[in-house]
Amino acid sequence: MRMLLAIIMCKLANTMSKLIRKKEGSVIGGAVALKIYPKVLSKVKMPKYVIGITGSSGKGSTTELVARILKENNYKVVYNKNGSNVLNAVTTLILENTKLNGKLNADVLLMELDERHMEYSLKHFNLTHMIITNITRDQPPRNAHPEFIQKVIKKVIKDSCHLIINIDDPLVKALTLNHKGKLTTYGLDKNNYSKKYELNNLDGAYCPVCKTKLKYSFYHYGHIGSYSCPKCDFKRTDPDYLAHNINVVKGTIYINKNKVSLPSNFLYSVYFVTAAYTLTNCMGLKSENILKIINDESFKPKRLNIYNFDGRMWQMLASKNENNLSYKQSLDFIINEPGKKTVVLGFDNSSRRYSENDISWIWDIDFEELNHKSIDKIVLIGRFKYDMLTRFEYTDIDKKKIILIDNLETDLIPTLKNKTKGSIYSCVCFDKEIELKKLLQKEGETNAQN
Repeated sequence: MRMLLAIIMCKLANTMSKLIRKKEGSVIGGAVALKIYPKVLSKVKMPKYVIGITGSSGKGSTTELVARILKENNYKVVYNKNGSNVLNAVTTLILENTKLNGKLNADVLLMELDERHMEYSLKHFNLTHMIITNITRDQPPRNAHPEFIQKVIKKVIKDSCHLIINIDDPLVKALTLNHKGKLTTYGLDKNNYSKKYELNNLDGAYCPVCKTKLKYSFYHYGHIGSYSCPKCDFKRTDPDYLAHNINVVKGTIYINKNKVSLPSNFLYSVYFVTAAYTLTNCMGLKSENILKIINDESFKPKRLNIYNFDGRMWQMLASKNENNLSYKQSLDFIINEPGKKTVVLGFDNSSRRYSENDISWIWDIDFEELNHKSIDKIVLIGRFKYDMLTRFEYTDIDKKKIILIDNLETDLIPTLKNKTKGSIYSCVCFDKEIELKKLLQKEGETNAQN
């Protein structure tokens, strides 16, 4: 009886919340249900496939692509499309799609899971499959350090779960050392983004078995690459699913000899495409049925963040604050783009969720990369522009290339028009991106659609 009441109240609370347009509409139903019956999730009859996707970055993109592949192959999929991924949100997602008889109305329950808080959701039910994308330094005020997150994830891994892991990450590989269940690995071959010299990264630097410093034959970024321990047998083994012949500029890769088109020209897209391919193939989908979805041009994202501005291209890059490796991939992308460039950087808040405003992460970002002949100007905006300027004081970048904008509303557009050259790339926080789009709309500029 309590379960039935919890399901009904979840549905009712969510409906009412949507009607009055409350922001917490994606979680309030679950919060109400858990107060009525804390064990409600343990009583839901789950479908054959219960899939979790977690990691420091890439889980949202991976979840979206997996959902698309499965739905287009006639699976009924329930997933958290809006990205809400903690306990109240997961509860809302499940109960919203559960019939009054307690059965989840789907073939697949697919969940992006917050790596810090997933242990609370998974107390109540088991996963059949789990993808772990990576474990990197991310949001230090809540996530502390990578080894802490590694321990949190390790708590929820059960031998009944089929693990699908990024073998290029030694912190993720370490989670499989005592796993007795199914294990499938994916990874990237050496490519144009890969580097080969002494690694000075602090995260994932030491062997989890004998604590010896790992050696790398190459790495893609951070501690992600081809590693081995010089004293024991811990190493990156050959992945079951290898992305090779990687051409990010042309947007093509091969996965185990199958040609695949990328949805975007970023190295991270190689990872989430390979992860999605690996999972769905492990579920029994044939390669041709996976590839027809991934390679379908109608599913490629429109270039909604590319604008025409004063006869120049302006691309707004979605970069994650408090995650230096995610941010670095945006910088890599900018540097590898052709022609003269102006870069706009800045933020008002480190996090949309927490108020600590810890900005230590900007010291982990390799801004020295912008000391490149193709960079005309670096324009700093936002509340922390002077902190960013201090960070740039510790680079060899010519200070004449750096411009501070005190008043975004009145100064940015004239400055870009009169004092900068080349294509414009902005790498800012979500709130600042909204402000930039409003400024462009005032100028009458439009999106450059595909």
